[in-house]
Amino acid sequence: MKISRASFLKLLAGAMAAVSLFGCRKGKPLPRNKHAKSLNKPDKNLWQKEIDEARLLKPRPEPLAPVPRPGAHPKFRNGNIRFGMAIDLDICDGCGKCALACMLENNVPRVTSEDAKKGRYMHWLELRGKMPVMCAHCGNAPCEKVCPTGAAVASPDGFSSMVYPRCIGTRFCGANCPLHARKFNYADSLTLGLAAKFNPEVPLRPQGVMEKCSLCIQRLQNARIQAKTFGTEWLGKNVFPACAEACPKGAILFGNWLDPESELVRKTQNRGIYAPKSVAKFLPAVVYLRGKA
Repeated sequence: MKISRASFLKLLAGAMAAVSLFGCRKGKPLPRNKHAKSLNKPDKNLWQKEIDEARLLKPRPEPLAPVPRPGAHPKFRNGNIRFGMAIDLDICDGCGKCALACMLENNVPRVTSEDAKKGRYMHWLELRGKMPVMCAHCGNAPCEKVCPTGAAVASPDGFSSMVYPRCIGTRFCGANCPLHARKFNYADSLTLGLAAKFNPEVPLRPQGVMEKCSLCIQRLQNARIQAKTFGTEWLGKNVFPACAEACPKGAILFGNWLDPESELVRKTQNRGIYAPKSVAKFLPAVVYLRGKA
């Protein structure tokens, strides 16, 4: 039986497609990215090990100075909200669970051995002695004043924010932060297998940008959206950053400094309020508690 040229070509194409499909199913699997294992099943112990190594570099806590209770500031557009934290040093024992929780929640990368030797850890929250230290979210933030692109900017909700797509890596903000709480991403951590996406809600930052504590802004945004969906007023209640959530002793308090009913305000009444001496004059929103006022 004769077939036309067109029919023959159709049959040939079908046969090749079948062979190709069979080959894909029975052949060798496609090569995986050499870092796929570290991205899919990262070993949390590696992050903990790095935290333990880093804390040895700064065995002493930051010197503190008394400060007034954080309050409103004209540059924050949401006049009834100013987010911040208080860390009770009378309770905190420096266990470090807050530091690990911060890294996992915000996909903070580890660093190369060369950067580790230079103390260039990326930790948003680090232990200085037994004292947890992170960005103080200053009302009069010196980092924001020197950023040429507006990447370091004040959030309407009263904390210091970071817009990563704007950052061009000048490092001016890091140089102007007295607390050295901003960290520069020196390496391509993803390619080197030092980054992992523990939390799918937080993007991995590229090489060449500054990073810092965001007060777990993703959690704030989720809570705000939920409140808006149900048409309720939202002043920041019932939101807990990863560090506060992980603290086994409840030493880290988070909330809205302008809401008198917030746990943050209630539990800091009649307490001595302090800030690292280096940033005390810049109106920080992250403070420390010690003794009574």
